[in-house]
Amino acid sequence: MPKERKANSRKKEWANWAELNPDMLRIISRKLCDIRSFISFRVVCKRWRSTTDLSNCPRQFPCLIDSRHYPDTTLRVYSPTSRRTHIFEIPRTLWYEPSGGDVLIQSSSGMGLFYLNPLVGVKAAFPDGVLSRNFVSTQINSRIDEFVVVTEQCYDVLYFKISDTDGWTKKEFCYLKASAYHDLKLFLLEVTNSVPPIFNPYRVTVINKINGAELPSIPFLKPLYYPLMYLIATTDSLLAIIGIIPSRFEDLKKSQFEVHQLENYPQNPHCTKLIGIGDLMLFLNHFNGFSLRATKYSGFKGNCIYFTARCSKPLGGMKHVIGRWDMGLNQIEEHSGPTWFDSLEMNTAWCKKCGRER
Repeated sequence: MPKERKANSRKKEWANWAELNPDMLRIISRKLCDIRSFISFRVVCKRWRSTTDLSNCPRQFPCLIDSRHYPDTTLRVYSPTSRRTHIFEIPRTLWYEPSGGDVLIQSSSGMGLFYLNPLVGVKAAFPDGVLSRNFVSTQINSRIDEFVVVTEQCYDVLYFKISDTDGWTKKEFCYLKASAYHDLKLFLLEVTNSVPPIFNPYRVTVINKINGAELPSIPFLKPLYYPLMYLIATTDSLLAIIGIIPSRFEDLKKSQFEVHQLENYPQNPHCTKLIGIGDLMLFLNHFNGFSLRATKYSGFKGNCIYFTARCSKPLGGMKHVIGRWDMGLNQIEEHSGPTWFDSLEMNTAWCKKCGRER
């Protein structure tokens, strides 16, 4: 009989736990530091899910993923600050890679193609008529209802949605090197068909996101020996980054970068070279990048550019490394990553993982 009362007592305590005060549930959810804990908390029951707001999701944190272009069902995320790797189960995908800092997955289903962010559960349909075999590179804004750039055969295509309208608007370009969304405008770094090609073939095409109208373009001068080009929107400005990362057989410390800021658009648009970016951090991938404030993230340093590269090992073979260019000191630092970094099949990339470090 005493054992029966004890079991009933436990059952009653469990029932009380499931009926916690909503204010208490909100306090608990805000204390969770890892996205997996946050998701597990929300799936307990409908009441817990309705009580916890998605806006209280753990802060995004810069990490590295193994960006793959072959079918898989797992996603590995590495934190440089804690030096830990987190593994997420994801739907079987054609490929996945980061875009604007968010992890986006391309998969096929009966409804066509769609993108899924497994870290925050955002799912969005892709424009009709775009086939996966046509993808060579991809630049997708983290809010997919804004714009998407894909490479189809011999030209680049911009798909975007005009405000308060349904469907996608399509524009074709010869070759787009970078894209960004800033101040209700789409900025597209385009390679033009100027002859001869050495004569400044670059310009920034600007499109009004509200009505789809093309606005005055901006000429963009770039040294020929800087092959890397990025457009990155911050909270209050638009930055253009150019640079070079040496080949795997050269010294990583030969990497060079320049940061320019777009000013006085559209009256007198021009790009001004910056000698520093304050507490801002820039994270560069192969096709895109993003920015964060260092004061919000422990373990990272402001006024720096973070990137990844492949380098030769002293005794032969290749390895992936994390590079950091300090704009104030004008020097490159090299940091090691996880053991799976050294796989030749891996394509590492930066993303803003949902989950904050303690």
